[in-house]
Amino acid sequence: MCPAAILGDRAAGKTTFVGALYSTMTLTSTKTNENFRFYAPPESLDVLTRIHAKMMTGSFPDANVKDELNKVQFTLGFRTVIGKVLKKSRFAWRGIKFAAYDVSGEDVREYIESGVASTDIIRQLLESYIVVILVDCSRMTLDHDSPQFRRMIGYDGQMAQLISNFVKYKATEFEEQKAAHRLAHRLKIFPAIVLTKTDQLPESLLHKLGLPLTIPEGRKSKERQQFCEFLLSRFFVQTLSLLRGARLADGGPSFDEAAYFTSQIKTRMAEGTEMAAAAPARISIKPASAAGSAQMDASYEEYQAMIDYFGKVAQQASDFEGESEQSVKRV
Repeated sequence: MCPAAILGDRAAGKTTFVGALYSTMTLTSTKTNENFRFYAPPESLDVLTRIHAKMMTGSFPDANVKDELNKVQFTLGFRTVIGKVLKKSRFAWRGIKFAAYDVSGEDVREYIESGVASTDIIRQLLESYIVVILVDCSRMTLDHDSPQFRRMIGYDGQMAQLISNFVKYKATEFEEQKAAHRLAHRLKIFPAIVLTKTDQLPESLLHKLGLPLTIPEGRKSKERQQFCEFLLSRFFVQTLSLLRGARLADGGPSFDEAAYFTSQIKTRMAEGTEMAAAAPARISIKPASAAGSAQMDASYEEYQAMIDYFGKVAQQASDFEGESEQSVKRV
């Protein structure tokens, strides 16, 4: 089973991201799709269903649910090439086990400062081969005196420190393998960078940066890649630099070329009261139809693209062990 980490601080949209991803996973696994499975243990499913229920009523997750997100784990299963032919083979499935981590949380802060993996949460994080990094676009501003800019710089610094410690851990692991005369090879880590709250990117900012006013379509297009990398090179430069330079560490892991995704949940203003303009925005919900069940008005094509990307990574990872269908359960 390949471990994967979802990284973001409390304001990066991590809970909303996980809620929308969960919605996409359940929709995908209940369609006629024999090559994908999803499973969450009871304690994680309890949190996921509460996040989903809250969002499906048009509200964003409560703070108390956000505090429980670090307890959430779930597994995505993908049928292998062998499994498509021999469905009962023990190599029929490959799984990716996800967990979410709060970069501003006590455990991660302590690890960033000390470099010592003293808790199970951190040790679990350091075993990851896929790293999903959330970047909050609402903090991107040219006003260097604003609170948003300070929060972005602070988050970028924390994430860069975490990546540096992560690289050191993986490099030490590599050296220990060599010292034990075990087959050692430079590890490959797969980073996925998700731009959250993209609907809050000011047109004025994009104009001043010389970027198109809408994010280019086509996740793998050159235009999309350049758009995302340009934004990150202006507002997330420390982390981007560490990801690119990881190989320079002795035995440091090779970070595969980053995959870029966007996350957007469409909202509407509350109606029916005189205070509607001051009320918090509500999530727009599409009603059930002949085409499918009710669902949030979100960028589902991006979330589906993420699932497809994770599936390709699962096929590439050389250290996975095959699993039977019974070990990758379906919701």
